[in-house]
Amino acid sequence: MSFSSKWVTAALAALCIVVLLLYCRWLSHQLNQLRSEKQQAVVALAEERAYSAKIRTQYLQIQEVMDGVAEQKQQSEKRTAVLQRALAQSQLESPCVAVPVPDAVTQRLRERVVEVNATAAGANEPVQALFGAGVSGSTLR
Repeated sequence: MSFSSKWVTAALAALCIVVLLLYCRWLSHQLNQLRSEKQQAVVALAEERAYSAKIRTQYLQIQEVMDGVAEQKQQSEKRTAVLQRALAQSQLESPCVAVPVPDAVTQRLRERVVEVNATAAGANEPVQALFGAGVSGSTLR
């Protein structure tokens, strides 16, 4: 082998080594980027887990409150039903249930409702709504 062919072979070998070193450097850079992205993903995942745990705790607290409200509502409905039955029974037993209310009394009640509504103008539900339009000559129960 001649000197020039040895030199060309050495130059090609050196060039291959330089290319391989540059490729290794590029791979090292890519690996560092992936490590950085992984670390960011780990931090984001930890934050999301903490947020999910907080949301889960809030949900359980809300669920407890809602269960309590539902239980209170159920008890209230039972009490209301008992009271309605007692009212209906007492109305049936009352001797006044069949006696009609005189028109003068009905008119005076309506006038009083108008007075009360005028006094309590900011009330949510007017008292007049409690009495129907057809109270005149009817029986109050």
